[in-house]
Amino acid sequence: MNQSQATAIIVTHNSEAQITGCLTALTEAGLTVRVVDNASADGTTALIEDRFPGVRLTVNRANVGFAAAVNQALAETDTDTLLLVNPDCTMPAATARALIMMLRVHPHVGVVGPRLVDPRGAIAISAHPFETWTTVLASRFGGGLLPVWLRRLLCGPRRRHVYDACHDPGPPVAVDWLSGACLAVRTSLLKQIGGLDEGYFMYYEDEELCLQAWRRGAHVLYVPAVEAVHIGGASCSDPSRIWPHLYQSQLRFFARHHPETYRIVRMLVLIRAVLGIALARTRQPTRQAKDNPRIRAWTHVARIARTAGPVSTEGRPCTS
Repeated sequence: MNQSQATAIIVTHNSEAQITGCLTALTEAGLTVRVVDNASADGTTALIEDRFPGVRLTVNRANVGFAAAVNQALAETDTDTLLLVNPDCTMPAATARALIMMLRVHPHVGVVGPRLVDPRGAIAISAHPFETWTTVLASRFGGGLLPVWLRRLLCGPRRRHVYDACHDPGPPVAVDWLSGACLAVRTSLLKQIGGLDEGYFMYYEDEELCLQAWRRGAHVLYVPAVEAVHIGGASCSDPSRIWPHLYQSQLRFFARHHPETYRIVRMLVLIRAVLGIALARTRQPTRQAKDNPRIRAWTHVARIARTAGPVSTEGRPCTS
């Protein structure tokens, strides 16, 4: 198989500590690799230029967001398949080959993704049902602390197979949407959609992509027989630069696709933010609010939920 017919796109932002493993695996797999850097302040671009001269690097002077950066690379790509890979994700050559072949031999499939594991080998839930207000309740109030069986229950009987598939190394299975940390997408499909939706600065562009794929008759497949390693949240640990964008994107998604429950979701987000502020104050009662990143983050989220206005956060936001 000629893997030069596939292009890997990576969007970086302060990714110096993670990008080496990602690019090493992709270049060794014989893929064309494009990196779009969103105004990194560390040594990301210097490292790429020095150690990976064959990588096609575009450097943005401002952080334009994940979707816009992907679309920059998409405009210059003419291969049949795109691999969207986070800089903190390592995709073995065998996984790349399997995903590319899946699209090549199944013309009705538009998006495919592998099983994701963390560096210790623990399985990450990377295949999902489309969100409803009940899944928001489960994920935003319970998050990783909520047992998977309860998340399965809340997502409804018709979609519980999606969670089950993550733990079953069986054949490929059709799912609603896949994590954007590691995806293969048919280039013609992504261009037909108009690229990733730049209305999402970060988060939810993967769910939006898969929703648009299904609406155009293109299937989304989870392939649990092959794996990629994803660290997750590696480029930023400050919640005040992450959570506001997460919840802004969530509210945008519901306003667009679930207007009947949008007000419920806004209320849930506001309640979660108020509880988050209270919990942060309880854990660190003597710390000033302006010095507590969790309080700053939840305060921004509460403002978004009250006004449904645009995100305004301090500093440069993270994109991966």
